[in-house]
Amino acid sequence: MSAPARTGAPALCLSDAHTHPGTPEELSERCEGAVLSLICLTCPPQAEAFLAKAARPYLIPTAGLHPWKAASFSLEEMKPWLLACPVIGEIGMDSVWCDVPLKLQEDVFTAQLELAAQWKRPVILHTKGQEKTIAAHLRRYPNRYLVHWYSCESGLEDYLALDCYFSIGPDVTWNPAVRAAAARVPANRLLIETDGMSAVRWAAEEAPSPETPPETVRGSLERTLAEVAAIRGLTPKQAGILTRQNLTDGFLLGKSV
Repeated sequence: MSAPARTGAPALCLSDAHTHPGTPEELSERCEGAVLSLICLTCPPQAEAFLAKAARPYLIPTAGLHPWKAASFSLEEMKPWLLACPVIGEIGMDSVWCDVPLKLQEDVFTAQLELAAQWKRPVILHTKGQEKTIAAHLRRYPNRYLVHWYSCESGLEDYLALDCYFSIGPDVTWNPAVRAAAARVPANRLLIETDGMSAVRWAAEEAPSPETPPETVRGSLERTLAEVAAIRGLTPKQAGILTRQNLTDGFLLGKSV
């Protein structure tokens, strides 16, 4: 699932392993700037609206009933959209930012894990506050997993042991837990993400010292890439090539890179 060739593509290779549809302007920037992006669709109406449009270069749809939506929609309603996408997610559990009963979240999550394993689809994970529980479930469903924006100060070892991919979020400039993940993830499992430009702005607002958020998708990814590259002792160009190859050949296709 490598991106199509593009004449005059930017020298710095950019990819976004986890984002959301965002604004039409964001989507246009991704297509025009050759930013390979996994676009997460979290519920049936969002998936239907996005997938009704013609396929666009560099935009790869992923679908999963998000834990925040688990009380609003059924898995049966979401199932056609899971089947329509090459990746399932983001799915998971959340006891920090979500008041959906955990038992319901868990039932929806494990049912989607089972489908992903059955269909041999890679999975993007949302793990907020339920890191240990989710890692325990993953052991029952061997698959290819991407842990998006891991920011917990513990539990990283569980996911490293499962050979998960990790997409580093935009607060890598200041968040010690995210910086630790960026340093410890094996080179062939390392990815970057925005989680959408609204999340980029949120991360800047949460910084201990005020940060000015980048105004564009490219600006956000370039800043994250530069920070990850510095942590890993790479140049931004090297880190860009690495993270894009990890996404295209590794997470999406399951090839050894």
